[in-house]
Amino acid sequence: MRRLSTPVVSSSHYKPSGHGRASLPSVPKLGLVSKTRRALERRCSVSSDNFLYSEQSRLTSPGSAMHPPGPQGELSQPQYGSSSLSIPTKPAPLLHFSLLFSPVRGTLTTNIMGLSGAARRRSGVFVRASLPPLCPSPQQGASRRPSLNPEIQCQSLVLQVGSVEELRACTLRLAVFSRDFSGLRETALGELEMPCGEMDWESDTTVIYTRELTPTRSRLKKSMSSQETLGRRKSSLCAAPRALGQLFILLQYQTLAHRIKVMVRKAENLAKLSRMPGAADHYVVINLRQDGKVISTKETKGAGGHNAVWNAPFLFDLPVGDITQLPLALEFIIMQGRLYTKSSMLGRVLIGCEAPEAGQGHWRDMCSQGQVETAHWHPITPEVF
Repeated sequence: MRRLSTPVVSSSHYKPSGHGRASLPSVPKLGLVSKTRRALERRCSVSSDNFLYSEQSRLTSPGSAMHPPGPQGELSQPQYGSSSLSIPTKPAPLLHFSLLFSPVRGTLTTNIMGLSGAARRRSGVFVRASLPPLCPSPQQGASRRPSLNPEIQCQSLVLQVGSVEELRACTLRLAVFSRDFSGLRETALGELEMPCGEMDWESDTTVIYTRELTPTRSRLKKSMSSQETLGRRKSSLCAAPRALGQLFILLQYQTLAHRIKVMVRKAENLAKLSRMPGAADHYVVINLRQDGKVISTKETKGAGGHNAVWNAPFLFDLPVGDITQLPLALEFIIMQGRLYTKSSMLGRVLIGCEAPEAGQGHWRDMCSQGQVETAHWHPITPEVF
């Protein structure tokens, strides 16, 4: 009864001495939580106001504007468009090379020394040279394995020109390419043309040149349809056949034994038929034909690379009769080996009565010089002449 009559004490001055385990939390702790919440809300509001004020001051301060104010105090508007931006043009790459004309040998030697001014560093840079109308097919120097060295390696290309009068009627064309590390994709960097009639040719004198490369225009117009593109590609293939390489062959007619010694020496710039990485193996099948029929066959071993070397000699016994009167011909079939499929025919070389002019000339030289060995380069032609 006395506890009920005791006056009630306010919660703010009441401090309990202790509670049991079953006692509920007191009212003063709830008030402390509410005060802490109000302090945190006040602090968040102050920090947000400061953040908004700092952001607004950054946007409205004169030092933070992207463009300085104009003469009347107005901000200048940014200008967009092709007239307001001046894009510097990239300089064209420069090819450094030297030319040496030898009238005794009848050759024009082109030494590639370097390439400068390229837009970016490239690897596997090489040059193909042609001299139409004497040497219309592009020739490439000794190819090396792709390396990580981005600098162009020195290359030497020898072109048969004959006399200086024949050279003046030609045009020297140099095309620069880059090949990726796998050796499957080539990119044209540019080309140049030099009319030989406008140049002063001195015997056995090396002249150094630096010429600007013209970019190769290989992209098609947007308005060109797929049928027109296919038609142009077919016409270009028919007009300019693909260069398959060349074969160096040595022949000797042994008069007393009435037989022919054939030596397949080497090949250069052999084309690649597949897109598989790496260099393919090549071997040569040699057929001795009489009236179009094969009477004897020989075969070399395989040699890898685009510049394969065999040095393989063979002997062919001839049928009875005069060699100049017999309808004989030597057929050299260049085969390119594959890893997972059958070997495919790259091309062939024909020497003899059924051959082109170069093959007939080599056959006549062999028959007329007796025991003397005669060696010639022969271009590899497709299967169908």
